[in-house]
Amino acid sequence: MALRHYVGGLAAIGAGLGLALLAVRGIGMPPPSSTPEIRRAQAAAKALLAWYYLPDRGLLTSYAPSDASPFAMIWGYSWGLQAIEDVAALPGGSRFIPVVRRIADDLDQYWDTSAKVPGYAPTVDPGPDAVKYYDDNAWAGLDLVQAFNLTADPRYLREAEAVFLYEKTGWDARRGGIYWNDTRDTRNTVSNAPVAELAARLYLATGRPTYLAWAKKIYAWQVRTLVDHRTGQVWGNIDGSGNISFSGWTYNQGTVIGASVLLYRITHQASYLAQARKTEGFVLRDLVRPDGTMVPPAEFGGVLADNLRLLYDETGDGAIARVIAASARSAWRQARNDDDLFAQNWQGLPPRTQGLPLLTQSGAVRLLAVAAAIRTHATGSWAGALYWPTRAESGMGPGLRGG
Repeated sequence: MALRHYVGGLAAIGAGLGLALLAVRGIGMPPPSSTPEIRRAQAAAKALLAWYYLPDRGLLTSYAPSDASPFAMIWGYSWGLQAIEDVAALPGGSRFIPVVRRIADDLDQYWDTSAKVPGYAPTVDPGPDAVKYYDDNAWAGLDLVQAFNLTADPRYLREAEAVFLYEKTGWDARRGGIYWNDTRDTRNTVSNAPVAELAARLYLATGRPTYLAWAKKIYAWQVRTLVDHRTGQVWGNIDGSGNISFSGWTYNQGTVIGASVLLYRITHQASYLAQARKTEGFVLRDLVRPDGTMVPPAEFGGVLADNLRLLYDETGDGAIARVIAASARSAWRQARNDDDLFAQNWQGLPPRTQGLPLLTQSGAVRLLAVAAAIRTHATGSWAGALYWPTRAESGMGPGLRGG
């Protein structure tokens, strides 16, 4: 059963969209905008669509080229969608929105109703025993909230709320925390901090107190259990015996920063912003190279960049702007090939197009979009926020920013 049927459905989006989707291979794509940074982000997004998108099936593929690759797992699919959404949110990006709609609509192909509470499966047409992942569902839910922000289509918001119903089934009522997947083995940062972000975003969009309560509860467990209170480093996971993986992946740092900033925006409690700044400090000390660029891998760096953008919006911290600019400059000048595809290491050599992962390209698109947003905002030519505009900021009704 498609998710749109599960949440009530909506009419088809119209014949004109079908024509717009044919543009992804180079016909009628958005014209270049006013700054080099925006043009670079748009070029990278266009390359993603050209090399990984199958308009006839409405799906993204795992590797380039799209006609010789399996369909992407939902992790890659949702991060690819987020990359296009980031570019669509930039000045001059509105003509990407029809493509955003189509890719967001085709998340339905991953929706699995075999369980009592439906959720997204990791693959299209999964088998009856397929394990579902709570982090996969969080990424998709965040995509749907952003699709709502970009289009004002309430269907996407209803679908994001359906995703959150599934997320709640992963909560450990005795010990706290959301499990990584249905096997209920480890409880991971990646299955908690992004869900806290999703809950906060749903609160901002709906004003329903239950979402804020969940955001606070998940966040409190995350910070209490999987954050080093001395350094701000975010750890990976905790298993059933209480053993902690002390990995410091960039995207985990990013999602805790993002959840912290969102809760600060809602509540104005200084402790949330303080946590964001402490984890930012760890990132700048330990995850930035001497040349000022973020460490690989690129796919995780894109998540970190998006969430650092949230913190930059609150603080105007020049250190964030410098790291994003240096990383984007290095990626564009050193790690880009003739097809506008990017290496996993933004300080590395241009990659071969054949077999390049969608996740790697998505990370570069997200980085370039954040660099464009910060640069455009800094020059005063655009006063809006790139990442996750509230309803008030995007003109979609009375916003709830500030609680």
